[in-house]
Amino acid sequence: MVGYMALNHGIYVRIVVPEQSYMEQIETSFKKVLDFLADQTPKGKLPKADAIFVFGHTDPRIAEHAVHLYKSKKAKMIILTGKGRKDIPNFESEANYYASLIENDGIPKSSLILENLSMNSLENVLFGMKACHDNNFHPKSLIIVAVPPLLRRSRATFEKQFPKIKIYSNGPDIPLEEYLQHTERILGEFDRFDEYSKKGDIASVKVPQSVQDEVQSIKSGI
Repeated sequence: MVGYMALNHGIYVRIVVPEQSYMEQIETSFKKVLDFLADQTPKGKLPKADAIFVFGHTDPRIAEHAVHLYKSKKAKMIILTGKGRKDIPNFESEANYYASLIENDGIPKSSLILENLSMNSLENVLFGMKACHDNNFHPKSLIIVAVPPLLRRSRATFEKQFPKIKIYSNGPDIPLEEYLQHTERILGEFDRFDEYSKKGDIASVKVPQSVQDEVQSIKSGI
């Protein structure tokens, strides 16, 4: 990467910035962006809730994290949502896939509520809560579990659609290197905040200027 360093009397010297330093800058900015998107309730402050609400996905670490929270006695019920994609062999939905993993980890089927028709985050919330009500379960507090960069939007969806439910959020620890492979997809969350808020899907998300600056910094370097 080429840059310029100012000397005395207005003289500039052309320098080459090591690629490693440039990548470190990108990683530092990206971590700040991820910290904002994750919007996690600190594990030490995570209270007990009526249920753990899992947003559909195919990453088994999401199901594993729900099991961890359940076994930590954070809730007695787990709500699994999502039909999702067709890339899960032998399972009709993301919810069924996660149910299999969770039951294999010793969680009783009676502790699970499944919703396997939703295709996006809004439907996860709407259909998931309908499944709860159909099972005569009316939670007043939830710990939502999702891929960390999706937690803020997931929480904003609940805040818009079910504002009376107390929402906490938590997700598994995933190495920064994995997120760097999906930079553009993750940065797209900021466009979705505005788009989905205007549609009425989510509550308005206020993004601090410092985070906006980091997003622009990353975009300029992609």
